[in-house]
Amino acid sequence: MAHKYGGPWSEIKLDAVEYYLQCYSKALTPKNMDIWYIDAYAGSGDREAEREVGGILEARELETVVEVLDGSARRALKINPPFKHFVFIEKDPLRATQLAAVREDFPGVEIDVLRGDANEELRKFISTAPWTRKAKSFSRGVVFLDPFSMQVDWSTLKALAETECLDVWYFFNVQAIIRQLAHDIEGVGNKDKTLDRVLSPRWRELYAIQPEEPSGQVDLFGNLAVPSKEPTAKRTISKDQIDKWFKTLLEDEFAFVSDPLPILTPHSGHTFSLFLAVANKHPKATELAKTFVRHVNKNFAPGSASRRRSGR
Repeated sequence: MAHKYGGPWSEIKLDAVEYYLQCYSKALTPKNMDIWYIDAYAGSGDREAEREVGGILEARELETVVEVLDGSARRALKINPPFKHFVFIEKDPLRATQLAAVREDFPGVEIDVLRGDANEELRKFISTAPWTRKAKSFSRGVVFLDPFSMQVDWSTLKALAETECLDVWYFFNVQAIIRQLAHDIEGVGNKDKTLDRVLSPRWRELYAIQPEEPSGQVDLFGNLAVPSKEPTAKRTISKDQIDKWFKTLLEDEFAFVSDPLPILTPHSGHTFSLFLAVANKHPKATELAKTFVRHVNKNFAPGSASRRRSGR
């Protein structure tokens, strides 16, 4: 059974990352680099998607059909020239078993399936060679972080940056972040631990003390009275501004971070943002990444021709 998740926006996200993988492989393969693809939330390898067909234009009754589409793992495996190594991480036992079966369709390809929490498995994996050798190694790789919600730890992002040889695509759930961030900092309550884990303790920078408005009452001297209650910090920034702030957070760790690519959903509008964060500090590596991601953001931005052609 295929993994059922997402909607048309999922295809946009996967199209964008696949485009980058194709550029990356074409650029590094001739240099005889040892290139890896690492998918930290790989699912089952496939995904089910619902699509409406028929209607007036097709002169038949409108109906919903279920299609089985390639997930991120299968898309990466079909890149040509191919990556040399593939590492897929999946926590769910059934999906991990289905993922392991993908090997049958790609005989002779080096595919490792790691079962467990993505943060733990990923940090364990990059704590060994060749990733501990940093830029001195001939190994390079692309990591895809596509969590269901807020599963990626900030400590994992820092560890990826420290390799100095991995490009990281992060599907950032800005809508989920907004839900955790109350308008008043006191309203965050025990969600602070989750925000610390996902955004680092610096998420408190998103709040600012707002001056209290006069109460409308007049004191003995004819002045409008200001409430004596101690003012509290309030969040006044939007989703787009949170994206910009998160980019600066990533820039403190990575050599290059792209502008976020907004991913829209029908009911919530701007729900996700797709970031590229490059750990390699070498100017040639960052310039190459900048060139590739420029094309990605141009081709898959809201309203772009690529989205219109696919009916999204």
